Amino acid sequence: MHLNTEYFEELWLSDNQKKEPTVEFWDFRAEEYNLSSATADAQLNRKKKVQALIDQEIINAESTILDIGCGSGQFAVELAKKTKKVVGLDFSEKMLRYASANAAAAGLKNSEFIHSDWDHFHYTEPFDLVIASMSPAIHKPDHLYKMMEYSRGYCYLSSFVERHSSLKEKLYHLTDQNYVRQFNKMNYIFNLLWTKGVFPELTYETGIHKRIFPLAKAKEIYTRELSVLESPEQANCIHQYLEAIAENEVITESLQQRKGELIWKEP
Repeated sequence: MHLNTEYFEELWLSDNQKKEPTVEFWDFRAEEYNLSSATADAQLNRKKKVQALIDQEIINAESTILDIGCGSGQFAVELAKKTKKVVGLDFSEKMLRYASANAAAAGLKNSEFIHSDWDHFHYTEPFDLVIASMSPAIHKPDHLYKMMEYSRGYCYLSSFVERHSSLKEKLYHLTDQNYVRQFNKMNYIFNLLWTKGVFPELTYETGIHKRIFPLAKAKEIYTRELSVLESPEQANCIHQYLEAIAENEVITESLQQRKGELIWKEP
């Protein structure tokens, strides 16, 4: 079998059975996401990533950067402190409000945030670095190719390779749904790049991530994540189980995860 570009394109499209989160979902998550991204550990991790990009001579003080799916903007803000200009886009207006506020709090004048999804995004010029950090925006081959077209230098893309939650698996079982483990799009992206003569650097980061929510918030989040808002019976199953396992009205979810990071230079 000849493993060409079309083979991996078709494999990616046929294997992706995961529903992409909606604007409503990310608007709902914006406050919690902004807070979780502002922890001391998260801030230190971003500083290290930005310094690594500087050390590898991928970015410098004159670089322009595009951040696809920038969320609440913390990575864009950290990049803007060290570069000429950062443009972030996201389809969640609430996320962008936090992004603008975070940039203003850092005293930055060189960041721009645009309300758009990736399909409809247009800009007049390419960028020295285009990033999609843990962004669901890149979920088919055309999205990857558009990302590459906007780069006149490097691309950076990260995503979960493995992610498992015993709590989430139990909730799927209770609602008679199949628990779909983390979809590994990194495999297809890596191979697609190779078929195009692009040889990315691939690194992994493994760890355990804890999500901690008040019980009431957890009920709202998990009914959305399992897409059972329209099913009172399934939603009630989730609520009852969360009530049973809550400790002091708090739900803690432990996720075993491995992130993959790809960096490549455009030919």
